[in-house]
Amino acid sequence: LNLFEIEREILRCNSNILFKPILSDIRDFKSIDNIFNEYKPQIVFHAAAYKHVPMQEMFPWEAVKTNVFGTSNLSSLSLKYETEKFVLVSTDKAVMPTNVMGATKRLAEILVQFSNLKKRKTDFMAVRFGNVLGSSGSVLTIFKEQIKNGGPITITDPDMERYFMSIPEASQLILQAGSLGRGGEIFIL
Repeated sequence: LNLFEIEREILRCNSNILFKPILSDIRDFKSIDNIFNEYKPQIVFHAAAYKHVPMQEMFPWEAVKTNVFGTSNLSSLSLKYETEKFVLVSTDKAVMPTNVMGATKRLAEILVQFSNLKKRKTDFMAVRFGNVLGSSGSVLTIFKEQIKNGGPITITDPDMERYFMSIPEASQLILQAGSLGRGGEIFIL
């Protein structure tokens, strides 16, 4: 969902929880520093990333700038402003990476673990996901489009098994990881 839709959804909830939509770029250190300085977040859930494998293969430096340098910016600022928790949303592709996305997300995990070694007040952890139904970059969207266009459905390997979780399940697991984590963990879901 885009920021506009998320804002509308939260406003419909009539909650007393402070919610401030902010559109920015995690690659812009100064902009993110200003945001951290003004709002002093207690918890950072870092889900910003390029998630489309073919696009990252075509533009690897853009993937590096967002997935690696963006993570570096957020983790540095989390240390500076002493957030309590930092949860990186990673990918199952970070396990023995074979593509740019997996490699850049693995580097992001390493950055987060290194930041945890600096052990000030922030506990850093990562959560690895596979396929989340309805998320940006989900293979299910591609399958639906292929079916709508009369097929065929392209599968990279006929022996491949895919496992899916819903957005609410994924969100709950991210929150649980943040709650359970003491720093340095990579949760595999």
